[in-house]
Formats: sequence, structure tokens, C-alpha cells
Amino acid sequence: MLMTIDEFLVHPLGEVKAELVRGELRVSPPAGASHGVAGANLVARLMEHVLPRKLGRVFGDGFGYQLTRIPHTVRVPDASVVLAEGWPSEGVGRGLFQFAPDLAIEVLSPSETASEVQEKLDDYHVAGTTLVWVVDPVRRSVMIVARAAPLIQLHESDTLHGGEVLPEFSCAVSDIFDGIARDHG
Repeated sequence: MLMTIDEFLVHPLGEVKAELVRGELRVSPPAGASHGVAGANLVARLMEHVLPRKLGRVFGDGFGYQLTRIPHTVRVPDASVVLAEGWPSEGVGRGLFQFAPDLAIEVLSPSETASEVQEKLDDYHVAGTTLVWVVDPVRRSVMIVARAAPLIQLHESDTLHGGEVLPEFSCAVSDIFDGIARDHG
């Protein structure tokens, strides 16, 4: 039986991360340490750039976006940015954001399959998200998925740029993985 958005919002989930994908409840195990550190490092750098310039709002994990172009779908990126021009002038009310983020950041988890990641990328594209960064703490890399542009794979020696969403933003890819031990196994 498929779940509605209203049912999803009142479903007892406890302390797990959950998304609703076309009416199907999907629960993920808690994020690991490297996942959390990479996400927090990126959120910190984005906040340092976005907030003083009043460009929009930066969110860490746990904020749900109801992707209104895809029935019964709520995505919860590991981090996200909503630009000021897309923020509702009256503010937001209770419930979920009723729009897609301008920038969605997904930090790969060992439990995610390639098809699950691709499904998220497809959903963000359909929903109107302009830019997605897929962060891989194991490979210490970032894949940039921008609308109508080829995929770009960055490594530790590269610099991540904000593309058309945050054109003046840049961050050394190595900074994203600061505090994460190298995996030698």
C-alpha cells in the first residue's frame, strides 16, 4: 500500500532518516562518521559564503523537500541551498518545503546502491534542482551534476565551484574531507 505525504508526516519513524519515494517509505541506517564530517564541512563553508551575502539559506541533513512534480515524493538531501529569490516571500509554514532545493548535496553511504543514487539524481532533475553535488568520502571525490551540462568528477587536488547557483563560491575539495582518515582497506 502506498503512503501519502500526510501519512508520511505523522508516521512514527524515531531517529532514522526516511524519504518517501513515489509513495514507498524508504528508511536509511544512521550516517557514519565520515559521512557526517563531510556534510558538516560543506555546510560550514556554504554558510560562510551564503549567509553574509544574503544569497539564500543553507540547510544540513534532515530538511524534507516535497518534490511536487513527482507524486508522493519527499527527498531529504544531506545538505542543500535555497536561493533567496526562490524563498517564499511570506516565509514557510509547517510541514515540508513545497519546492526543490537549488543545490542538493548527497553524501554517499555504504548502504546506497548506484541505482538509488541515480534515482535521486533523476528526481532532483525532474523537480527543478539546478545543481547536485555527490560527495564520496571513500574515494575523496565530488561528482558535479548540473542541468544541461556534462558530469564533472573532482578529486582532492581540485577546487569545487558553485556553478550557476553560487557563481562566486569555491572550496578546495580536500577541505570537504578534512578530519576524515584515509581508508587503507
